[in-house]
Order: sequence, then C-alpha cells, then structure tokens
Amino acid sequence: MAPSEAEEKWARLDDHLRARLREDLYGRWFRSLRPVALDGERLAVAAPDKFHRDFVDDNYRHWFDEEVIPGVLGERLRIQFVVDDAPRLPSPAASAQPSIAPPPVVTPAAEADAFSRDARPNPRYTFETFVVGESNRFAVAAAQAVAAKPGKNWNPLFLHGSSGLGKTHLLHAIAHAIPLATPGARVAIVSSERYTNDFVDALSKGTMADFRKKYRECGALLVDDVQFFAGREKTAEEFFHTFNALYEQNIQIVLSSDRSPKELKGLEDRLCSRFGWGMRVQIDTPEFETRAAILKKKAEVEAIELPDLVAELLATHIRSNVRELEGALMRLAAFASLKAEKITEALARDVLSDHIPPPGYKPSIEKIQEAVALKNGLTVAKLTSPSREQKIALPRQIAMFLCRELAKDTYQTIAEKFNKKDHTTVIAAVQKVSELYDTDSAVRASIDELRTVLGGS
Repeated sequence: MAPSEAEEKWARLDDHLRARLREDLYGRWFRSLRPVALDGERLAVAAPDKFHRDFVDDNYRHWFDEEVIPGVLGERLRIQFVVDDAPRLPSPAASAQPSIAPPPVVTPAAEADAFSRDARPNPRYTFETFVVGESNRFAVAAAQAVAAKPGKNWNPLFLHGSSGLGKTHLLHAIAHAIPLATPGARVAIVSSERYTNDFVDALSKGTMADFRKKYRECGALLVDDVQFFAGREKTAEEFFHTFNALYEQNIQIVLSSDRSPKELKGLEDRLCSRFGWGMRVQIDTPEFETRAAILKKKAEVEAIELPDLVAELLATHIRSNVRELEGALMRLAAFASLKAEKITEALARDVLSDHIPPPGYKPSIEKIQEAVALKNGLTVAKLTSPSREQKIALPRQIAMFLCRELAKDTYQTIAEKFNKKDHTTVIAAVQKVSELYDTDSAVRASIDELRTVLGGS
C-alpha cells in the first residue's frame, strides 16, 4: 500500500530528526510518534500515551512549527500532537531503546487491563525526581504522609496552585508510592477530563455499573485539575456521590486544582465544602534556588550537559512556571543537538531570546502597561484611568511596581504616565505591592509571570 501524504511528510521530518538529534533524545521522545492525519495545513501526529503527548506538545511543538517543518518541508504546516489509541507492537529498534521502568505495582492483570493508560501513573513522576524547595516543602510532606498511610492522615488531600508548579507530579508520585506502602491497593489516577469522558461514555453505553466499580472500588482515587468539573453538572454530581462513597470507607482521595476550594466557581457548595474537609496545601511559585535545582535535576534525568551559568540564566529569567522552565531547557537541548554544539550562555540567549532579554535591556513603561492590561483583561486606558475599582486598582499598582523595578524610571515619570500628578501615589503603590508579593501567592505568581513576559531580571 502506498504511503499517505501524511506518512510521506512525517517520514521526511522523522529522517531529519533521526539524523540530527542525539540517539537517546530521538529514541525517548520521537521514535514512537506516528502520523495519523493531514487536514489542510494541520498534521496530526500521535504519541503512545497522554503523558508523552503532553510532554512533546509542551516542549517541542513550537520548535516543529517554527524551525523543523519550514526547514525540512519548506511549507506552511502546523503540527498537532494527539494520543494514539490504536494498539501497536513495538518495532525491534524501539524495543532496543533503554527505558525507565515504572515502580512495581501489585495489581491483578485483569484489573490493570481494565484501566486506560491515563489511569496509570507516569513512571517519570516520583518523589525521587521531585525537587523540593521552600515553595513546595509542605505539599511534598503532606503527599508523602498520605502515601504512607492512605485514608488515615488527611483525607482528602487538596493540592492547589498555579499551572505548572508540580501538582500533577505529586499526584503521580503518590500513585506510585501507595501500592508500595499498601500491597494490593489499586490506585485510580485520572485527569478531570478523563473522568468526564469515562462518565459520558458509560452513560451512552449503559455501563454505569462498570464505571462506578472502576472509581469506587479502589484503594485510592487521585483526580487532577478538578476545576474543570465546573459547568459539567451531571459529572460533578456523579463525582459528589463517588467522593462520599470513598470517604465513608476511609479510601484516600487526592485532588488538585489551580485554585483553592473557596475560589472554585461553577461548582456546587456541597462539593467545594467536601474538598476542604481534609488538608488543603498550596504550592507556590518556586524561588530562584529551587528553579536552578529543578533545571539541574531535569538535565541529569535527560542526560543534558547544562553549565551552571546557563542554569542560573534560565532560572533568573523564567520564574512563573516549572513546566515552562523545563520546556525552555528541552528546547535549548534540541537546538544544541541539531547544531552539534555544546550548550553555552550565548546559545541560550540566541535560542531563548523570547525569554532572555539582551544584557542591559529595560522594558518601556508603555510596554509594561500593555502587558499588565492584557493579563488582566483591561485596556491601557482603563488601567491608567482614575477608577478605584479593585479589579483595576490592583493591576495599576502592580504596573507601577514593575515600572519602578524593570523600567527603572523615576517616581515622577511613572506618575505622569499613569495620569497622576503626585508621585507619592507611585511610592505608596510600590510599597503595597512589595508587601503583597511577600504575603499573597496569587500576586507573587502574577508578578513573576509578568517579569518573564517582559524580560525582567
């Protein structure tokens, strides 16, 4: 059978990757990918499971779209990574590649087969590979405690914090650890999306009994991103009853969200109140030392030679998101491999110029105003208006703080750009935001994200 157009295009891309990338890098992330469809300017490429899909999508899609596809195919084409649900036998070459074996899980084979790949923990996400710092130390301690004695310490355990700070990693680490501490325990770990899809599928096929057995007859239930249950009333109601059934049996429940139970919108109060019954732990944005340690750990796992100066450069400029930090490292490693160069500060500045500004760079007040306004859904005119509404006043104060810190303009100049006659308004804003940065994790995360966007050091 003649190859399809999608297969022909991917074969050319795959040949390029295999020839240019390090063998271990190619074998780990690219060998198992396969093309599934070509729809106009979109090429769908399947990864063997959700975790693999998410990793290459987070870390390499931009690289494919901007560098690899134009250079190899010479045409406008966007790649979309999807999950490969079709069963495949591994090729001899693929099976020869070294892999990281998951920790042993004592689970009957029949029960294991009944779970999708998404219901099994990622072998890379363990407590041993999680970097502990001041921003997440208590969350790690709580996760280890419930893994050691599921259902007895804190139930439920609710982890919350901004996207990309390690909540998913901790959930999977717990899922690995529980069967080791409690032999024979079957752990169900899913995203809220998978739980919803399984629920809808069970409704349509009339298999609700199997669905409830899957999620209610387990040793622990771990659900990632529960904020996405909002607006899905029937799914949320079913989860409410599942929660009650497990809680009454002292079955460990671990949940994650991008916000605390009190801040969840679109969910019934009775469900949100149950989320707060046990232990709620917030994961904060990592400090510089933790960011640098995360980079070094990731480089060690991926066998990347990362000089300390480059690790410090990335940790300085990419503050808000661990996933973005690791993605920048993988992007840098891919470019270094393609160019057959060592990772250096100069290469990092070149490849990651969207994250790392040139030495001495200072964003203008206007650019800071635009970035803060965009992040908060405002116009610059609104941001600089006299309005005292909290949804405008706080972003305005944050913008003034960043203008002083990053643009390094005088208080009077900043005041004039915000249509203020008295520079003491700016002084007061800077002082207030400085205090909030130390006490309010949401403000701190917002400022760190804006610093990264604006290229602040």
